[in-house]
Amino acid sequence: MEKYLRDSSVSVDPFARNKDWATYTNDVNPETSAQHHMDAVDYLEFLSSYGVKADLFIYDPPYSPRQISEHYKEFGRKATSVDTQLSPMLSKARGRAYGILKVGGIALSFGWNTVGFGKHFEFIEVLNVCHGGGHNDTICMAQRKICHQPELWAHQQCN
Repeated sequence: MEKYLRDSSVSVDPFARNKDWATYTNDVNPETSAQHHMDAVDYLEFLSSYGVKADLFIYDPPYSPRQISEHYKEFGRKATSVDTQLSPMLSKARGRAYGILKVGGIALSFGWNTVGFGKHFEFIEVLNVCHGGGHNDTICMAQRKICHQPELWAHQQCN
């Protein structure tokens, strides 16, 4: 993480909690030290509307409905069934990140799978972190955006 932050001039972390290492930070919990406190998808739309372009995107969302519920509970918000539907939210967040990240930029993602950011990205490195016992491992991935393919031209190949 440190080496990517060191080489970055503009970074975005939409799930920052109390980590202040990125240029733009957000966390839905208003009690964290993040700069903004919005839903991650709304936050990324907000950055996009201001024309923010990043060379580093940190993608470390809650990995499970249980984690979302626990995170919301910390600041007195009850997670609804819509809040805990991970796939649609994570897909939307990745899509918004795609538009913010510059070609050549790095996406760091953390989770329980290797879905990553898709076909317009190349893998740089993957690290598996074992938490021991009955805990799931965390898969940490670094990917480079190799081209930008607007949805309008999705039928064409990116070179």
